[in-house]
Amino acid sequence: MMALWSTSRTASLTQRFAFASAILAGVAVLMVAAASFWLVNRQHDAAVALLQQREAAFNARSVGNTLRTLVTRMGEVADSPILATGLVDSAGKETYLAPFLGGLRQIAGIPIQVMFTDFEGKMVAGNGLERFDQEQLAWLRDRIDRGIDQAAIFVQPQGAELVGVSLLRYSRTNTPEGALVYKVRMQDLHPNPSSTLTWKGQAAAAPTEHILEVPVTVPAQLAHLGLKLRVDASGLDDILEESSSQYGLIGSIAALIALGVFLLGSRLSLGLTQDLRKLERFAGRFGEEGITEHRAELAGSSETVTLARSINQMLDRLHEQQEHLQQEHRRKDEFLAMLAHELRNPLAPISSAAQLLRMLFAGEPRVRQASEVISRQVTHMTHLVDDLLDVSRVTRGLATIDQTVVELGDVLREAVEQVTPVINARGHRLTLDGSPDPLLVCGDRTRLIQVAANLLSNAAKYTPEGGQLRVSLRRHEGSAVLEVQDNGIGIGPELLPVVFDLFTQGQRTPDRAQGGLGLGLALVKKLVELHGGAVEARSGGADQGSTFIVRLPLLPAAQGTASATATAIAAGSATGQSRRILVVDDNVDAANTLALLLQSAGHVVTAEHSARAGLAAAGNEDFDVILLDIGLPDMSGHELAQALRRQARSAGALLVAVSGYGQEQDRRMSLQAGFAAHLVKPVVAEELLATIAGARGRPTAHPSSK
Repeated sequence: MMALWSTSRTASLTQRFAFASAILAGVAVLMVAAASFWLVNRQHDAAVALLQQREAAFNARSVGNTLRTLVTRMGEVADSPILATGLVDSAGKETYLAPFLGGLRQIAGIPIQVMFTDFEGKMVAGNGLERFDQEQLAWLRDRIDRGIDQAAIFVQPQGAELVGVSLLRYSRTNTPEGALVYKVRMQDLHPNPSSTLTWKGQAAAAPTEHILEVPVTVPAQLAHLGLKLRVDASGLDDILEESSSQYGLIGSIAALIALGVFLLGSRLSLGLTQDLRKLERFAGRFGEEGITEHRAELAGSSETVTLARSINQMLDRLHEQQEHLQQEHRRKDEFLAMLAHELRNPLAPISSAAQLLRMLFAGEPRVRQASEVISRQVTHMTHLVDDLLDVSRVTRGLATIDQTVVELGDVLREAVEQVTPVINARGHRLTLDGSPDPLLVCGDRTRLIQVAANLLSNAAKYTPEGGQLRVSLRRHEGSAVLEVQDNGIGIGPELLPVVFDLFTQGQRTPDRAQGGLGLGLALVKKLVELHGGAVEARSGGADQGSTFIVRLPLLPAAQGTASATATAIAAGSATGQSRRILVVDDNVDAANTLALLLQSAGHVVTAEHSARAGLAAAGNEDFDVILLDIGLPDMSGHELAQALRRQARSAGALLVAVSGYGQEQDRRMSLQAGFAAHLVKPVVAEELLATIAGARGRPTAHPSSK
């Protein structure tokens, strides 16, 4: 035995598992037990089915015999000379006819109503139980007129009734001279509570597994009714006892054998699977640490070595694919940066033109309002571009925010204005419940507007048309609480715990009315947390609506707010000082609108559209500030900045980068190239004017443009 065990430890896995298979052959006993269970159950089911069929057939014969007795007895009564005498001897009706019919109150133990009529259907005598309604009497007269011995079933509120008629006929003409009509309740014909009589034309009940239908053999007068007996045979299962003793014996034997096989197989498997367990532990470390340089040990049986070698080859391929994916990820970041730059370039002149209109036509309300709308929408489009970059920053935990004093009431109003077109398009009703006092927080105004707008947009998109939206803003225990509530499609319990995860969305409709990439709520959660707050979602389930609650810490004391744009413009123009400024941008519209904006602020501006033209202009004229686009075609903005530093006339100018590139590495490269500031297109007027206000230069009396 020890020699056999030693051989099994050094043999191949195939041989080692062959030894185990020989020992585990006892499993066949379990199969025999299962077959025995099946055979016993089959015999039991067959016996129950046979008993059910015989029980149903017996009940159907009982009903048929009862109806045959009923019809036969009524025929005999109709042929009795007592009835014929009663038609002509009205004086003897009470003497012999009534007692005769009064003895017919039950036939075969079933209560029966009997009435004797003349040829016009008028009652002559009855058995004292007769209760025939107008419909049944009308049917009786029709049977007399047509001379037909027949029966019919009438459905009454108290249950169905079987009404039959036997005609008394003249012997010479064979025409009816009277009728014996009788009636029994269908319920009284049922042989037991589990059976029911059905007839032709009755609405068929839904078939079930234990319901049997058996035709009832009836006399000719009733054949047209199509009577059937429906029997519920489910109660017959208990009549035959199952062979529980056999089941117990078979189960006990199978359980003992299974226990023995399990114990012996467990002991053998310790040696059989030793090498596999090593691979299992290696795979566990691989699952925890990810793809590393570690590889599986090539030791053990030949099958285990082959498996380990295959795993190592798979890891080598995965390592190569990981490096490829990392390279693709870097390319994706570069593509997003270029995409953001290309999208920001056309937004820059639009933004500058809108700000220029607001400054030049400050006294025109409609122009000012239109320019403000354009500016806000340009800002919104810029934020959408920024969201492309936010995806990678959020997933890596690199998202940052500006720290300024923000009034949440203004934030909410601007967010509502952004989402109003969506709300109106879907016919929603929006209720705003704002705070009567200013609620000041420290944070990024743009990001907070993004949080409120995302929540409102979600509520509008996931609420069917004509829905109710409610937004409230209040103070609670040192925090500002923003609550967005809707009566839309709600959030299912399986989705609620992960609703703030990236790319998580509810069920889409075929027309993609909700849209989006599943980033909005993930960005909301991250941005709220960066502000030191918290956000939660509540919903009663599908079609129960949803509520999103944002809590942000309030500043301890209120601080006043003012229009930053007006302050910046006043700083540049009210003091009477202007700067000589050179704008270099290959986008002609962007350069010209930016120049007009700066001129309106009181500065002297020259615009050039290539790096060489800008370098030449800086060599011929003194400038206090030079605004450079980074993505110039003939020379990059960084190279142009270095060339300007080498020129004597432009060496002391303030260099400001104005570019569509806005990632952190772009800002670092601009500072390394000698720029004093890096502004991202579309440039905010107040930020640009504040940067220019810090430049040193000589005052100029009369602004002009070149």
